Amino acid sequence: MALRANATPPPAPEATGAADAVSRGLRINFGAGALGMAVVLNTPAGILAPFMTNFLGIGATTVATLLLASKLYDVVTDPLMGIISDRTRSRWGRRRPFLFLGGIIAAAGFALAFNPPEFADQTPLIAFMLAALLLTYTGYTVFNIPYLAMPAEMTGSYHVRTSLMAHRIAFVNVGGLISVFSFALVEYLGNDRGAHGTMAWIYAAVIVLATVYCFFGTGAARQTAITEHRYPIGTQIRTAFDNRPLLLLLGAKLGQLLGLATAGVTGVYFKVVILGMSYTLTTVYLVTITVVIILVLPLWSRASRKYGKRSIYMICTAGYALVTASWLLATAQDPLSYVFLRAVFLGLFGSGVLVMGPSLLPDAVEYDYLRTGMRREATISAFYTTVEKFSFAIGPALALYILGWFGYQAGTEGMRAEQPASAITAIYIGAGLVPAALYGLSLVFLFKYDLSEEKLKAARAASGAARENV
Repeated sequence: MALRANATPPPAPEATGAADAVSRGLRINFGAGALGMAVVLNTPAGILAPFMTNFLGIGATTVATLLLASKLYDVVTDPLMGIISDRTRSRWGRRRPFLFLGGIIAAAGFALAFNPPEFADQTPLIAFMLAALLLTYTGYTVFNIPYLAMPAEMTGSYHVRTSLMAHRIAFVNVGGLISVFSFALVEYLGNDRGAHGTMAWIYAAVIVLATVYCFFGTGAARQTAITEHRYPIGTQIRTAFDNRPLLLLLGAKLGQLLGLATAGVTGVYFKVVILGMSYTLTTVYLVTITVVIILVLPLWSRASRKYGKRSIYMICTAGYALVTASWLLATAQDPLSYVFLRAVFLGLFGSGVLVMGPSLLPDAVEYDYLRTGMRREATISAFYTTVEKFSFAIGPALALYILGWFGYQAGTEGMRAEQPASAITAIYIGAGLVPAALYGLSLVFLFKYDLSEEKLKAARAASGAARENV
């Protein structure tokens, strides 16, 4: 039986007036916050594991355990942060105070992770790295859960939400672009332990600037009122799992993010160890992907209006899987043009995946409200973010465990050590086979997803009729 709570009415069926309009400036200000969190998420995902294995001398399996523990910790903190945000009352609303606070915490943890003190042995070093990672991801959670809840409140328009998320993804990729320059920056600064530390302080400043700007820039954003009735956590979880579109979206994102996280870590080893590319050339490759992603964002936004979000999402997911699988055929003897041709197509299809997935989340959040009457945008968004954190815990950990099991050689002098044939095989598996299979698996969930614009309008109409009969 559907639950109803004392809450503000749902948005109108479609954006026809000022209430659902979101100015271009506000869309930009909202999207800017994602830049800082993209730096927090993407920079460690690429360069942190090689830093720990090849500059701090920590074994690959130990690094995997550290990353796994720090991300699984978020499985607990994400739902908790969602409930805290949904129940917050402040002069800045339920969401915005956490944008400011989360950015500061994440930046502090990020800087510490790349600036560990000199320890006499590995045990205190490992403990310090774990503490720094926990602090970093606590800040990420404090910012990101309320942040992802905001689009569902800012507008009731199916397509304006896509535009909001497109602005967010544009800044995600600007942040990603900054992140990939970490390799070239570290190489420029000397490619040693100290160079990593200097890079981290620069990036910490970027994180703070982006998140504080988002806090001040979203002051005019529309917000929903807190519900007066508070349901027990168990009831909230049970009713959330009755939301079929949400579960299917989470299933699709789990497969995609696991694949992305696995490839993100192994990809660095693949470019440097297998293809013999330098950190600088690897940076150019990653920049190419990111620039293509940003350039084609408007293409996918327009295509989704004509063909529907799900159809575009499935096409881009399938394309991304096929291009990723092609790494299994790559060798150091291939022309460099083959590498960058893959970069173009990964950017093309990756752009669609990045826009369409998050644009479906506000629809699932609103559908939850229409079913239950509960204003819990952050709590529902927390499920989405938990999948993200879980994926970026399991994916890199799995990749690094495989490297360790197959005999990857760690060290303290950079990535120059000769690797055995078994480790080479493991890198191929992690960079090509595993992520392609996971992206293919996500298509099963997308095939069953059916929360279209028409179905959402029907749910709004049914909810309005139910209120009139009360």
